[in-house]
Amino acid sequence: MPKTNRFRRGLAPLAVLALAVLLLGTAWLHLGWRAIDVTLEDQAGDPAALRGFTLNGRINWNYDHSSLHFSLHDGYLDTELVFDDEDAPFLDRPMVSTDQTYVVATSERANAERNATEVPQFTNSTVTVQTVVNRVDRMYTLRVRFPGNDTRFVRFSAGAVDLEQPLVAESWVTDTPYELDYRYDYAINDPGAAVQESWSDSVVDARPFLLGDTPVVCWERDYLGRAPGLYRMNGLTEAEIADLPRDGTRYGGEILCGTTEIGSLEPFYCPEGAVEALTGAAMADGSSLLLYLDADNTLWADLVDENGSCTDHQQVTELPAGDVYSAEVYVRTTNRDAVVSLSCRTMNPLGAETPLGSKLAAFRVQDGKFTLVHCQEQDPGNTAAAAVLNAEGNALLLGWYHDAPLPASETGNQPEDGILLEVHPLTGGTSYRGLLRSGIDRDWGNLYDAYSQQHKDRYLTFDPLEGGAAT
Repeated sequence: MPKTNRFRRGLAPLAVLALAVLLLGTAWLHLGWRAIDVTLEDQAGDPAALRGFTLNGRINWNYDHSSLHFSLHDGYLDTELVFDDEDAPFLDRPMVSTDQTYVVATSERANAERNATEVPQFTNSTVTVQTVVNRVDRMYTLRVRFPGNDTRFVRFSAGAVDLEQPLVAESWVTDTPYELDYRYDYAINDPGAAVQESWSDSVVDARPFLLGDTPVVCWERDYLGRAPGLYRMNGLTEAEIADLPRDGTRYGGEILCGTTEIGSLEPFYCPEGAVEALTGAAMADGSSLLLYLDADNTLWADLVDENGSCTDHQQVTELPAGDVYSAEVYVRTTNRDAVVSLSCRTMNPLGAETPLGSKLAAFRVQDGKFTLVHCQEQDPGNTAAAAVLNAEGNALLLGWYHDAPLPASETGNQPEDGILLEVHPLTGGTSYRGLLRSGIDRDWGNLYDAYSQQHKDRYLTFDPLEGGAAT
């Protein structure tokens, strides 16, 4: 019996220690993370100017699956640390990407297949087959991806082109074929500068949106028989593409030819007089916004209903004549509003770009009509990272990444300690300035240690209405 009592007395300190560890852990989970919290520092003006604004975002760390969420609303800053955040740390917005491939032309397929030869390999998993071609079909593949949904693909031809001289086309025969790899069919990676320069790199704006369940993309200019405007993208998933019937042969095996068109682009709204479509966005009440330039470089904003009919048409501004125009819709918290950064650039013979001007446009819609169309100048060398309208629709909250007062790190990058916030009434001026501190200056020691930096860097992103996070 004495031995049993001594054994129980020995367990007691361990139990107390375990309880203390548990309590300390619980206390840190509830309070300790505040040491890495986002904070708001008022610098000038009246903090009451923040009323009516909402700006949401998060802090993430490389190789760590936790997120520090923040919401700045009506001047109040709420934060929450989320452990094992499902999408952290690398979060994306909806995106359209474009692949260009040069595949053996349909008219040459039989001859190319007849003359194909196998190239000696060092492994058994892949067989490389080569042939010589004189003519290729130029193919575009658009892929659209929304967070949480399968990627969808549309592939179409940009026409055939004769090569200046015969070139070797190559294909990979693998145990796990992927129909959308350019090496799946006989293709040329580099057909020469003349061929590559003869077709446009930019076809659609990078940001799609959803019309119901259908992705919509903004086709930028009159090209390949398509007018500038909004198009429904009826794409196929990878699984649906894999189920398509094989329609050609490659080295004796049946394949889905790289020239086979996949899915379709259906015109939704292509306004008369549009020379270049810049961007589109989903708005309230099922409406869609399209921004486009006419032949006089006047920028127009059209509001379109779910049937593709224009319900409002407003002039926004005029842009200088240039070589490259772009428009980016900032992340937003309500589909009533859209704030857009506009830029115009010129290109010199060496390909370098020179800014010609930049503007900020703000829109608000209700019942298929614009209730606000506003445009103002902005510094082309210092465009905002975030911009939102307030509830009253009479001011903008703008945010710029702010450099920390620290030396540059080993990578040569200047550390950023947060977002400089300014409230700009639409009538002009600045009514408030503050700093939304991300806390990277508290990790300053890691900035000068390459190994630690790889694992500890924190970065701030804004949460868009469409899901995911801005990159």
